[in-house]
Amino acid sequence: MTDTKKLLLIGLLLTGAGCQKKAVFVYSRLGGEAVLPCSGLPSPSCSSITWTFYKGGRYTVEVSGGRVEAASDKASRMSVTSSCSLRLRSLRVEDAGSYVCNKDNKFVTDVYLSLLSIGSQSAISELRPGGRLVLSCLLFTFYDAGSCKSYSSGLFSLQWAAEDGTVLTNGSRYQLTHTRCNITLVTELQVEDNNRKWRCQVNTTEDSRDTFLDFTSAFLLQQSAAEQSRQPAVTVECPVQLPFSRIVLCAALPLMVVAVGVFTWRLDRKRAASTTTELQEVH
Repeated sequence: MTDTKKLLLIGLLLTGAGCQKKAVFVYSRLGGEAVLPCSGLPSPSCSSITWTFYKGGRYTVEVSGGRVEAASDKASRMSVTSSCSLRLRSLRVEDAGSYVCNKDNKFVTDVYLSLLSIGSQSAISELRPGGRLVLSCLLFTFYDAGSCKSYSSGLFSLQWAAEDGTVLTNGSRYQLTHTRCNITLVTELQVEDNNRKWRCQVNTTEDSRDTFLDFTSAFLLQQSAAEQSRQPAVTVECPVQLPFSRIVLCAALPLMVVAVGVFTWRLDRKRAASTTTELQEVH
């Protein structure tokens, strides 16, 4: 092979030219559900479909002949749809990775599944006005937790947002630090943040439907304004009315306690006097 041909071959390998491999990126969240498409099938029959899972240098067969492998650790949470796509439920960290769909032992689709999670570094006691809330949004990818390679640049971005989708930005209220697959939000909680939803979302260039996950900052020792407004105000002019029977019981109970005490005291004195008399007679 001439030097020119060698250089041309190396160039093709580096750029991926001539490679028909189709990669699909799917984003979901821990505990959620994902459908991994087997795109471009010439026929809807799934009897010759195989799904394999690859991660950490290890391949496992998840679907063979269109049927879920009983030996798969995902068997109870996995099924094949009528279009031969792979449906996964109750997603776990270990489900993130590369899934390959083959038909008649020929490559069809390579699907990269990434999973979104939120972790709080704040103590429960910090969930109050003036407390410091620290939230980390992490994307578990084919490579590792929070790890992304350069080829994925431009495919997606992680953002913190309000419940209505308004993106939070660095400023006096919010401090944001991030890598491509890990973004941390730090803020001082205010009264109006009780029961507020803090949203981490994945924005992709391929799909307008964003994947998101919410964290609710529910204060432990403070009621919301709505709950406070529903409670009637207690004033001096409006005393609490008790039933008549409860009033009589409350008044009679102290008298009963006093009467029992007097009776017991008198009984103890009689017993003491009787004991003294008996001792004198003996002597």
